[in-house]
Amino acid sequence: MFLRFAGLLAVLSLLLISPSMPIDGQSVECATPLDEWQTAAPEDVGINADLLTEGESQIEMEMPFLRSLLIVRRGCLVYERYFGGADKGTRFNGFSITKSVTGTLIGMSIEEGLIESVNDPLADYLELSEDDAHRRIRITHLLHMLSGIDWDETSAADIGGMLTAQRDEIGYILSLPQAHIPGTYWNYSTADSHLLSAVLSAAAGESTAEFAQAHLFDPLAISSVEWATDSAGINFGGTQLFWRARDMAKFGQLYLQNGEWNAEQVVPSAWIAYLTRPQLADPSIYELSYAAHWWHTRLGDFPPMSAASGYGGQLIFVAPDQDMVIVITANGYRIEPDSYISGVQEARQREAILDYVEQFILPAVETD
Repeated sequence: MFLRFAGLLAVLSLLLISPSMPIDGQSVECATPLDEWQTAAPEDVGINADLLTEGESQIEMEMPFLRSLLIVRRGCLVYERYFGGADKGTRFNGFSITKSVTGTLIGMSIEEGLIESVNDPLADYLELSEDDAHRRIRITHLLHMLSGIDWDETSAADIGGMLTAQRDEIGYILSLPQAHIPGTYWNYSTADSHLLSAVLSAAAGESTAEFAQAHLFDPLAISSVEWATDSAGINFGGTQLFWRARDMAKFGQLYLQNGEWNAEQVVPSAWIAYLTRPQLADPSIYELSYAAHWWHTRLGDFPPMSAASGYGGQLIFVAPDQDMVIVITANGYRIEPDSYISGVQEARQREAILDYVEQFILPAVETD
């Protein structure tokens, strides 16, 4: 769990889309975007552009799998590159970044009064027999990956079967044994995330995607999304959300701004803190540790960040100390989109990306 992702890991008008200019030599800050991002040069927000340029050679030589790299600092989109035929209109599969979206929606549904509390039992929303051991599972257990359900994230039967979208997925998950008492054993599980999507859909009386569009995506002017479902029409809670890298950056910026967007509190700030708080009493000695559908991340001697992470190297870093958001997408397929890369290749890609961020992006940020 504590290894690098456990082997998986800016109110203006149309001027918002034009580059910002520094005034009297002062550093630029940008407004929260109404639609598209306001842009600025890296050096205008205290980023060493030479180091980013040097990093491009590293990408060319060592990371042919990269598809996009975006950097937002002080609310300005300051760096945006696409690779492998992708562009700003490409919708990328965020894979497990989807989990961080689902976790966000749960808190929003609590704020709306659709779900009472994170302590609500699963049985309040899904039909379970009186003797079903899964009745002990609460929403908080699912958010923290502590359900105790015997799910193997690496198995063809579990995650592989889910992605075919042909079986009764909720039924399948609930047929799995309760291997541990809920709350006692951490196990990275897309099943836990999918149960959260089912809970949200039952509580809201609409699909997770419909709730997300109305309550999260619309306020952020995010419209170009596609969210796959299982055979029962339940949006996958832990994977298969396709969206643009620019929109992933908006999601990260929302977290950086503690849930506020253009003077509207879209997500309660307390929920942002809840999801990004690491489970470990002292996470500083670990590079990566799990929070609640987000990761707590520390690279080298740089300040800690929060991260939404997906298979193959899909990453949204939220770095409050640097007032920065980093979005990276990478190829997760052997032959797009027919088959997934191997676990070994996935680990190599993720390690290369994390090394790149540590060597070329974080050191490029000038301290204030």
